[in-house]
Amino acid sequence: MAALALAGTGVAALDVADPSAAHAAGVRPNFQLPFACDDVWRMSTYPGHDDYDIDMFATSGSTAGRPILASAAGTVAYAGYDSGAGNYVKLDHGGGWESLYLHMVSTPVVRTGQQVDQGQLLGKVGTTGNSSGEHLHHEQRRDGNKVESHFNGAPSGITTDGSPSGEPKSPEVRAVSANCGNVSVYGALADGRLTYSAIESGTGRRLKTVVSEATLGFTPKTMATVNFNTILLTSTSGDLYRVDVITNNTGLAFNTPSKIKVGGWTHTQLSYDGHGNLYGLNSLGELLRYDVTSTKPTGNHILNGTTIDSGFTLKTMTTTGEDWILGTTSDGRLLSYKINGVGSWTSGELKDSTWQGMTNLVSPGAGTYFGRTEGGGLFRYTDRNPYDRKGGDLFGMGAVDESGWTQTLLSAAPFGG
Repeated sequence: MAALALAGTGVAALDVADPSAAHAAGVRPNFQLPFACDDVWRMSTYPGHDDYDIDMFATSGSTAGRPILASAAGTVAYAGYDSGAGNYVKLDHGGGWESLYLHMVSTPVVRTGQQVDQGQLLGKVGTTGNSSGEHLHHEQRRDGNKVESHFNGAPSGITTDGSPSGEPKSPEVRAVSANCGNVSVYGALADGRLTYSAIESGTGRRLKTVVSEATLGFTPKTMATVNFNTILLTSTSGDLYRVDVITNNTGLAFNTPSKIKVGGWTHTQLSYDGHGNLYGLNSLGELLRYDVTSTKPTGNHILNGTTIDSGFTLKTMTTTGEDWILGTTSDGRLLSYKINGVGSWTSGELKDSTWQGMTNLVSPGAGTYFGRTEGGGLFRYTDRNPYDRKGGDLFGMGAVDESGWTQTLLSAAPFGG
C-alpha cells in the first residue's frame, strides 16, 4: 500500500477560459452551491438581469427561508443591507475572488470581517430589496468583474441574459448541491486488509489513506458502505458480513466481522444508496433491492430481497442517490437508472464509450463520481444534475491519483452517513 500513500495528491479544477486573468487573480476557489448537501436547485436568468447573474429557486418545498451556506471559505467583506440587494453578504475568498448572496429574508447571521468556512450558514432565502419573490441572487467575481459561476468544478451554464434583444438567453439549469464535506472511501486489499481514504470533495485532493493491520478473515467479493463506520461485505462463499470501524484517524481498526447472513449472497456488485436501500446485482443480470432498517444492521434488519428486473449487464455499479444507480458496461457505456419498483425503471446513457477501463465505480451522492482504472488511477467526475439521465452536464475533473489504488474493492460512504 506504500504506492498509494506516496502517490500524488491530485489536481484541482481550474478556470482556464482566460489563463492570464486566472493567474493574475489566483486559482478559482472550489465553489459549491450555497445550499445543503444533495438539495436540487433551479438556476435561471432573465433579460435585463446582467450577464452571469443567477437567480436560484428550490425545486421542492418552499424556497422561502431555506438556509444559505458559504460556497467556499473566506472573509465576510460585507454583511448588511442595500436598497437593491436587500439583506446580503459578500465574501472575499482571496486571490481576487468574491461571491455574493442577495435578498436574504433578514439580517445576515455573519458579520463584516468574520472568517467563515465552506458550508457555514450566512442567512436565509428571502425577497428583501429590489426583488419580486423569494429567491437567492448569486454572483461570483474575479478582480471585481462578474464571471460565470462554477460549482463543484463545473460551469453553471448561466452566462448571458439575452440583452440586448435578440441575443439568446442562457437556458435554465438544475443542479445538485455537493456542499457536503469530505468523501470517505473504504477499500479491500487482496490480502484481506481494509483501507480508508479521505478525499476533499471540492478539489478531489486525497487528504489521507490509512491501512488496517488486521485482516477480514475471509475473502471479500463485494462491498457496500452503510455509513462512516459501518461496512457490509459479501464473501466468495456467499455469506454477508458487517464490519464495524473503531477508528480511521491515524490508523484503521475494526471489530471482528459479524456474519449476519449465511449463504445466498452471491452478488457481483453491491451498493447502498444512503436512504435505506441496498442494491445487489448477480451473475444472471438480476438487480435486487433490500430494505435496510438499521444503521448497524443484523440479519433481521436486511429485509425483502426483491428482484427489480433482469438484463442488467453492468461491469461496475454504484448508487448515486435514493433509488438511483450508475453503472458501466464492458463495451464502455456509462448508464444511469432510476428505480421505481418491481419491473419499473427508466435509464439514460451518459456516455456511449470509453468507460470500459473502469474496474470500480463509487459515488457518495450529490453528483460526485469516482472511477478506478485498470492501471490503478482514481479519477473524479462531476454530474451537475445526476437525476436527468443525460451526459451533457458530466465533467471530468482529473485524477485524485494517477496510480496506486491497488484495492480489489472500493465503496464510498453516502454523504450524510
